[in-house]
Amino acid sequence: MNRQLSWILAIIFLLGALLIWRPFETDETTATDPQFREIPPDFIAEGLATRVYNSSGQLEHRINATKMTHYSPIGLTELDQPVYQVRTDGKQETWQVVAEQGSFYDDKTLVLERGIVMTYLSSDDYLERVETSYLTIDTLAETMVTDQPVTIYGKNFLVRGNGMFADLRAETLELNEHVQTIFTHNP
Repeated sequence: MNRQLSWILAIIFLLGALLIWRPFETDETTATDPQFREIPPDFIAEGLATRVYNSSGQLEHRINATKMTHYSPIGLTELDQPVYQVRTDGKQETWQVVAEQGSFYDDKTLVLERGIVMTYLSSDDYLERVETSYLTIDTLAETMVTDQPVTIYGKNFLVRGNGMFADLRAETLELNEHVQTIFTHNP
């Protein structure tokens, strides 16, 4: 009985070892599988500027980047160090948004990541700039949304919060959650 039990345990152990050890797909298999192939870019441009005009021929948006890589099969343009400028209601540029990295999609959505600084270009307002780490811009609706921490700098104040919704046409900015406000006095 001991000998039969030993053989049964040995067979179960070997089967278990084979199931755990069974060779998984290697990188070579993944590389040759067309489902996992890398999509080559349609073009790579350095120092390219994209301008969007409205139906009246007025400049509405401008996107500059040190490098743009476009993939038309997936409707994506990757941006290195993008600078987004927007005009609202035919005015001069009112906002400039700078980031380390971005993605522009065919549906006219701009997603920015890391080191984002939104600067209000009009010097006569109390709002100066907004900083965050992730931002989604709907260029058609002219809205900006994030769920990341936000810091708002203005004349004589600083506001920290979590998440934000900004409507550029309505010129409104709402925090999802207020964290802290600091008032300063600069003579």
